[in-house]
Amino acid sequence: MAPSVSGAALPQPIAQPITRTSPAAQVAWFSTFTRPDNKRALVGIDSGGAIVAAFDDAVLAPTIGFWRSADGASIYLAMRDRITAYSALTGKQERSYTKTAGGIVASAFSPDGRWLALLTPGPDPRVDVLDLRTGNWQSEPAAHDPNAQLPGMAGNIASVVWGTLVFADSAHLYLLMDWGGPVRLTSFLIAADKLTHVATAVHGQDGRQFSSCAGPAVATKVVADSEVLVVFCHYDGAVSFFGLTKLTSLGAVQSGQKNPFWLSPIFTPDGQLLYLHNPPDFGDAMQVIDLRTRVMLGPLPTPTKLGDRGPFSWLMPIAYAGGVASTQPISPDGLRLYTDTSDGIVVLRVPDLKPLTKLAPGTSVSEIWISGDGRTVFASGGDRKSLVIARDDGSGVKIVPLPAESGGFLASEHG
Repeated sequence: MAPSVSGAALPQPIAQPITRTSPAAQVAWFSTFTRPDNKRALVGIDSGGAIVAAFDDAVLAPTIGFWRSADGASIYLAMRDRITAYSALTGKQERSYTKTAGGIVASAFSPDGRWLALLTPGPDPRVDVLDLRTGNWQSEPAAHDPNAQLPGMAGNIASVVWGTLVFADSAHLYLLMDWGGPVRLTSFLIAADKLTHVATAVHGQDGRQFSSCAGPAVATKVVADSEVLVVFCHYDGAVSFFGLTKLTSLGAVQSGQKNPFWLSPIFTPDGQLLYLHNPPDFGDAMQVIDLRTRVMLGPLPTPTKLGDRGPFSWLMPIAYAGGVASTQPISPDGLRLYTDTSDGIVVLRVPDLKPLTKLAPGTSVSEIWISGDGRTVFASGGDRKSLVIARDDGSGVKIVPLPAESGGFLASEHG
């Protein structure tokens, strides 16, 4: 018998415009490492399977962070004294910025690609914002409790902070800090090219009860017309909701995660749903949270056979739809979700997850990255020693041997 949830119904997806159309945004970038010396590299491979560029261990050794830009067209490498942008298409240097002093805890690009925000570590952490057009830096103190809880951490942790940055839009920046407790949420405004601290709210202040997270990793997304911050805690699988207008708690939903770091969060681009994928090694199941109503459904087995009904189809009699994972494997228009199996890449329809087709059948795959225009699907081979490439219609399948073991994709969004 199909499960039932009173009043529950998954929303139809809102197709999103395809904006990452530059040739550079179609190149897959991923890290590799060799054993036993663990030398790293970043490698770019195009849809034809050709290596277009690479940064070896000599380049990466002094880095303290590297990211892909919001539009997918550039790769940024950060060192202690500078940040350098490279073309994701050719690997050629585009621009270098002098960096303010300090390490990096978290980073975020504004949606319009103009601003790069960084969080530096304690004991006096700050939020630094770089104008990528002019190279100018601005800085504001990052409100922080020096006695914040850091569950599981030991040793000299005086300068350790847990924090993450997220842009709601290109003018509004938020900092979630000290989520081990006491949680605090800070808002900043970028107006007339100036960064300004707006407000800070802390657990226990004015009756606020913010949910904490007992591990160092979270995934975030701003939804509901930039009014709600959703935070997934990788340690216990809890999903917390924060109102951004008044910096308040809107409650939390506890997922069915059985062990830390088992679930991979996948937010739909329209901000309506959060899928939580339990990978094949840990049961291959799927949960979904309706971010509008904050109702969780599942876990139910992830479908892998063509012809199967979607696990959430009982909520949708009519359909109108046209891991810490390094990626969120969902099409840029938000209509298809991709899951890895030992027998290829299964393409699932959003929101009910009905299997639509299978790419590269007979091939074991693990992590998946979708090109900026959604036309090419890249996946790490099951042994992480090869890259599987397929067009979104299933044609043109290629299996490309890698120069070293894959360590994950470099993506604009990650789990």
